[in-house]
Parts: sequence; structure tokens; C-alpha cells
Amino acid sequence: MDSRLAKWIGGILALLVILFAAGIRVAHPHDGLKNALGSAQSGLVVYQKNPSLTLQEKVLVKVEDPSISPLLAFVSANDGKILQVQSGTAAITVQTSQVYGKLILVIPFLGSVLSVIGF
Repeated sequence: MDSRLAKWIGGILALLVILFAAGIRVAHPHDGLKNALGSAQSGLVVYQKNPSLTLQEKVLVKVEDPSISPLLAFVSANDGKILQVQSGTAAITVQTSQVYGKLILVIPFLGSVLSVIGF
């Protein structure tokens, strides 16, 4: 293996380890808020695990219905243990333990590829 390629791969792996240790994760939402480039299902989201949540913050949550979980929504009420999240016109009440994390970045179109292969 070329030493330059080995350095690149090592650097990328080191970056991934650092981001994982900092609580940064990637997920594929099955439903939720849309963005200018398409639906939630068509993208991947980068989120921060276990942040403090404020009103109007976009979050990734686990809901009972497996066909729409994880759901990309925004926080409409927070009392510390229970969150009211809203996705479109639907308001859903979830426990704070059901929150994966706070949205950092949406990567458009890659979710469509993952949907084709069954992820």
C-alpha cells in the first residue's frame, strides 16, 4: 500500500474516532421535517448525542411506530423529562430518553441510496 494512501486512511480513521468520542453520529431518518433539497428520507443527518435541548431546536427522536422511526422533528415544548416535538402538523410527546440528539447537518440525497439497499 502506498504510504500516502495509508496516511490518508489513518487520518480519516483518526477523525472518525475523535468525532465519535465527541458524540457526533450519523443516521438516516425515516420521516420528518423536509428541507429545501427534499424529504427527510432522502438525506442523512449528522447529530450530536445527548445535548441540552431548547425550544425550536431540530432533533432526531425514536417513536413507537417503526415505519417512521427515527423521526426528524423540532422541539415545541420541554419540561426536562418529557418533550413535545412537532413534525409537520403532527405533535408527538416523547421522553428525553427517546431523543437521539440535536441536528447538526443534513447531507442530501444519500438517504435515497440507503433506502434502495434497505437501510
